[in-house]
Amino acid sequence: MIDDSCITLISAIIAAFIVAVGWFVTGDLNRKHDIATRRADHRISTLKNYVAFYIEAEKTKSLAGFNEIQVGFYLYGYTKEIELVRKIADIVTNEPANPEWLALMRELNILCRNNLREELGLEKVAEET
Repeated sequence: MIDDSCITLISAIIAAFIVAVGWFVTGDLNRKHDIATRRADHRISTLKNYVAFYIEAEKTKSLAGFNEIQVGFYLYGYTKEIELVRKIADIVTNEPANPEWLALMRELNILCRNNLREELGLEKVAEET
């Protein structure tokens, strides 16, 4: 028959195992949460930077700073955003006189604004005309 000291020892070993597993699981979950938080922060920053860039580009009629915006979207953008950025870059590089890039920038601005609001848990605003 098993005496009380064996039961106590087995209980302590099981408890230590549960604590150790819980410690590793908690560490892994915290690491994943930190990565998701950083990703969200970078994404929100990318979207905010584009909206600010768009407003400034409309005022100055200049694309100064577009390369940094492009990199941000390539790293943290969604597929539709990346496609629009690539189209804008292609048009500006190959056909700078083609006004289609302005419409694409406007479309990207609306998409970024709505995505930013969604990331922040806010409702979409009415589309600009």
